[in-house]
Amino acid sequence: MSRSLKSVTGSTRRVLTESEVLSRLRSKRGAPGYRAMFSSWIGGVVTDPALMQIPLDDHLVHRGHGVFDTCTLASGRLYRLGVHMDRLLRSATLARIEHPWSKEELIEMVIDTASAAGIRDGAVRYWMSVGPGGFSPSPQECAESCFYCVIFDPTPLGGEGPDPMRTGVPEVTVLDTPMKPPLLATIKSNNYLLNVLTHMEAVDRGGTFGVLVDNDGYIAESCVLNAAFITSDRVFRTPPFDGILSGTTIRRVMDLAAAELTEEGLISSVSQAPVPASEVRGDLISEMFLCGGDTHLYPVTSWDGVSVGSGDVGPVAKRLIELLESEAFGAGAGDESDFIDVPYSD
Repeated sequence: MSRSLKSVTGSTRRVLTESEVLSRLRSKRGAPGYRAMFSSWIGGVVTDPALMQIPLDDHLVHRGHGVFDTCTLASGRLYRLGVHMDRLLRSATLARIEHPWSKEELIEMVIDTASAAGIRDGAVRYWMSVGPGGFSPSPQECAESCFYCVIFDPTPLGGEGPDPMRTGVPEVTVLDTPMKPPLLATIKSNNYLLNVLTHMEAVDRGGTFGVLVDNDGYIAESCVLNAAFITSDRVFRTPPFDGILSGTTIRRVMDLAAAELTEEGLISSVSQAPVPASEVRGDLISEMFLCGGDTHLYPVTSWDGVSVGSGDVGPVAKRLIELLESEAFGAGAGDESDFIDVPYSD
């Protein structure tokens, strides 16, 4: 028996006291940047990362019977929370999660959590589940649905090092990981195993997020991002949402492109239509990028080792990044309904 296995085996013989558990949880958590968590299960907000726990028998954990969504905390305001909450509620309906909350009540829980977090810039993630109750596949054993929300420090989606939004990223086609079936692909559920495997395979092959292509040769999406393209005749094109997630960011990017970039002459029009992978590998595409997370847009400079367009970050990607960041962090026009001020306590 190895030394590490002996250590683990020996630890099962101990019954820990409450103070020992808290001490160990705090030593394990360290300083992860988690600022506040709301749990309807315990009925309030905690700010100690060691206490940010979800019951093991919540079906969110052991069955994946839960949905989630996100938004951005930017300059003390919750950006596009209403849009994201609409999608959470649609996902909950498709996942057959019955719950007692209105959209307004859910938004209020997120606002309260952000207020307790005390930071002005951060990431927001929240989940709705059928709740705890046991380990069977049936939600009938769950006494109450649950809502959880966490506010944490923003982390780079593209990893450490140079900013991939400025330098661009290499991408590859994911070959061995299957696409999600349409129902799971269109629900933002807690079942993201295929998303994770897509990303891992992409990294193994020298890519970043991975590009999924369907059986008919059309581009679908990335692991957690929507794909968009600029054709050689300056048309902004993104795949239809049939069988993939209807991304809030790509929808906003399409609006910005139609309103701003057409007027500026960077593009001629915006189109949502199938994109054959063969077109990107030829000379019909001048730019390709992946977007998600409200403000993240990653220019793709190469795909399967072949340069996309000139192989550099293109002017459309640069301008869209500028517009997204300007809007979210307060300098852009934006729609006032997309912003909710967080009432911080003194």
